Amino acid sequence: MEHTYDVTSPAAAVDELRSRMSAADRILVGAGAGLSAAAGLSYFDHDVFRTYFPEMAARGYHFQYELVGMSDNDWTPGRKWAYWSTHIHYVRSVFPQAPLYSRLLEILSGHDYFVVTSNADRQFMRAGFPEQRLFEFQGHYDNMGCSAGCRETWIGLEDLENARQHIDRETFEVPDEYIPRCPRCGAYAEICFRGMDYRTHLDRYISFVEDCRNSRLLLIELGVGFNTPGVIRWPFERITLAFPDAYLVRINAGYREPGYDRGHIEYPQALEGRISVYDADAAAVIDGLYAALPGRPSD
Repeated sequence: MEHTYDVTSPAAAVDELRSRMSAADRILVGAGAGLSAAAGLSYFDHDVFRTYFPEMAARGYHFQYELVGMSDNDWTPGRKWAYWSTHIHYVRSVFPQAPLYSRLLEILSGHDYFVVTSNADRQFMRAGFPEQRLFEFQGHYDNMGCSAGCRETWIGLEDLENARQHIDRETFEVPDEYIPRCPRCGAYAEICFRGMDYRTHLDRYISFVEDCRNSRLLLIELGVGFNTPGVIRWPFERITLAFPDAYLVRINAGYREPGYDRGHIEYPQALEGRISVYDADAAAVIDGLYAALPGRPSD
């Protein structure tokens, strides 16, 4: 059974988080697509899509997320790499490092914290979050692997840029000779989100959570919806229920997503008294927390 909620202002979320953060022994932050959307990086932005993917817009597509889940059967290798090289170039090179993530880093500094994110855009890394305090659960865009099964993975940004530079703008395809390939066997490459050292980062995340069992643990969700609820949303609910001194604060405003106009902040009834939910913009909450930091000028 899902509990309903009232829309609440960002100021109320800021006040509660300040109080709970000061009392917590440890803080576990879960960041979803809504956080990057709050920072301006949204895969549902029609204007960005028309600007950077005019060829695909002319074919009837409307936003990047429509293409992210396409299989190899849905397009040719040339068009697949035209899309991915352009998409990753936009995310990693055109879109800047978002100040919102830098503010979040300052807010968490001085606390014993860990961040798990479903985002592959590397915004946490670009903001300077320490590697030992960050787990990109779904990996990131920098890694490439072999489609034929070679175990080798490598950083593929140069391969992607080379492919992007050779896109045929009439067909929106990369010529075969410029499609990224495995350096070992010559097969087509693929984006290998969970590539190098993934297990090391996963173990670090698991260790942090296990060490929090008897701590006053504050879990904070920022922009976590139902695209991949098994990554953050459901595990955070289970942790809150299982750990005696855990408390969950869920913050997620409605953002552009097909078929939805709310922030998905409802919660199971079993969490009553162990969770606070806010239909509030993550950017407004982070900005409020940042403004309240000691030494920050007040209005």
